[in-house]
Amino acid sequence: MQLVRGFGQLSLQANVWAGVLFLLALFVGSWQTGVFALLGTAVSTATAYALGTDKRTLDLGLQGFGGCLTGIAFVLFLGPAPSTYVLTAGSAVVCVLLYSALTTLLAPWQLPVLTTPFCIVCGAVMSAAPAFTRVWHGVSPAALPVSAPVGTAYTWTDLWHGFFTNISQVALSAHWYVGMIMLLGLFVAGFRQGLAAVLGSAVAVLVAWALGAPPDAVAVGVYGYNAVLVAIALGTLFLAGTVGRALYTLLGAATTTVLTATLNAYFAPFGGRTLTWPFILTTWLFLAALPAIPRIRRAL
Repeated sequence: MQLVRGFGQLSLQANVWAGVLFLLALFVGSWQTGVFALLGTAVSTATAYALGTDKRTLDLGLQGFGGCLTGIAFVLFLGPAPSTYVLTAGSAVVCVLLYSALTTLLAPWQLPVLTTPFCIVCGAVMSAAPAFTRVWHGVSPAALPVSAPVGTAYTWTDLWHGFFTNISQVALSAHWYVGMIMLLGLFVAGFRQGLAAVLGSAVAVLVAWALGAPPDAVAVGVYGYNAVLVAIALGTLFLAGTVGRALYTLLGAATTTVLTATLNAYFAPFGGRTLTWPFILTTWLFLAALPAIPRIRRAL
């Protein structure tokens, strides 16, 4: 169960059946993605168990999803080479150590760790990868930010593909049908969770369209996956059920959509990866602001 919940935590869910559906979605997208997700999750979970980490976080799958995301990212960015298997296993171990360290460091501010271990490990490895010929099998990662083309029209396909790929990109997949399966998993976990994902994705598509983001980027979920995570985090996990929660959550989803574009431009010149940093930073910001906003409270 601990292993399966690690897949569910890709979208912040401890529900076993959601985890099963998420794993199914990964294999539907690519069997190699599924294999590396399994490897990363298994190594992270086994490491946490061997080190005797907090049993509650282990049971909820919180120790496993960092390795899961790392495995998915490495096979996507580096390819299924022998070195990628080794890096996945080693990085999955480091994710567990980082989770414990960040839990301690963030405790005074009552901020959750979220996907920070994955972002740190993946960012570090991907920055170092071009220096190692047995690791890097691609072209030079450096690229300059590309401005949005003027006057490019959206099609209905761009919009509905974008709606579902916003959800699938939580697991680094650009396949809309993967997003459909993951959305089903979220509704299995709970109606509120599924609704939060729907609203977060819809807000992201609307904001990206309104600001004139490139249609092809919207269609593959580049701008929306962080909004989905923010909507789930604020709308179902961290905020109490006050009147202002829904509006606060939607504001968070809109904010992280813009922040995603900001960080895309920031990382592009040196080949960095935005990953889920917008989700992390937005969630921290909106939670840290709560003591000064009495109308919105944290969940107990």
